[in-house]
This record gives sequence, C-alpha cells and structure tokens, in this order.
Amino acid sequence: MIITLQGQIHFTTQRAEELLGQYFSPYHPHFCPTSLQHWLDHQISLLTSQEKVIDFCFPLHIEQAGKQLRVGLICELIGQEYLLLLEEEELLLFSMTSLELLGLTQREAEVLFWVANDKSNASIARLLNCSQGTVRKHLEHIYRKLDVQTRTAAVVVALEKLGLLNGSFVAIS
Repeated sequence: MIITLQGQIHFTTQRAEELLGQYFSPYHPHFCPTSLQHWLDHQISLLTSQEKVIDFCFPLHIEQAGKQLRVGLICELIGQEYLLLLEEEELLLFSMTSLELLGLTQREAEVLFWVANDKSNASIARLLNCSQGTVRKHLEHIYRKLDVQTRTAAVVVALEKLGLLNGSFVAIS
C-alpha cells in the first residue's frame, strides 16, 4: 500500500484492505488505522533522526488467531509517500513436529521439546523409554546441529529459528 505521512492511503491492493480490516479495528478504507499510524510515525522519526543514520526499519508484528501480520516500511521515500508491505503468515507452534523443521530427527525433537518443558535427562529418559546416556547423546547431536553448548541455548535458538522469539539478548552488569 502507498500512504502519505499524514496517514492517507493513496493505493492499496484488495488483499491489503482485507488484512487491514482483519487486524485493525476500526478501519476506514481511506485512512491508516491509528495504531499503524503511530508505528509509522515512530519509524519515520527514526529514519530522519539527526543523531544517527539508519537505513532499515523494524517491521510491525501483530498476532491474531494463529496467524501473524507483518507490516514492513520500505525506507525509500517516494515523493511525500511511503510504501508499506503487508504479509500474513501462519504462526509456527513450539511442538515436536515444528522442531523437526530445524533439521532435528524425530527423537532429537522429542528430547528438545521435553528440555524446553523443564524436564531433566532422567525424566526425559523415562518419558521416551530409553537410557539417560541415550538422552545425553541426542543432546550432543542437538547442540551440534544448532551450534550451541547448553540446553538453554538450544531452546533459545530453536525458538528464534521458529520465529517464536524475536530480538536479541543483552547482558547488563
């Protein structure tokens, strides 16, 4: 969609109108929804800030009914108008099946799922009817595949790769 700085919509596709109506209430066909306008204003203020120059914008994510709307701002100004890209996608759930999408075997996915649910190696071994040594071996494979060294890091990386955890962690001392 093409939008002015003041929030007037100059062009939108039929699908974009459907998404705006679905994710923003109330929605008026010729004007940007208020919450979307606030996000747009903030992104533009970051782009035009004198303190630092940035050439990217953080997308807006809105979750609803197992789906996510991602709104991206194309940073190139077209006259006095901006281009917004609206994309809807199904949200992946944190499940054994979704963990297999990361390249883990079915058994590795089961182990990581139970690790994420705060189960010890002994508990996981009982749940999966195997030895603790087998659980440790599966964890070694998981660590190698996800390029991590700990159980916590494996869960965090899996969540990030599945799009269930956004942003980065900063240590403050």
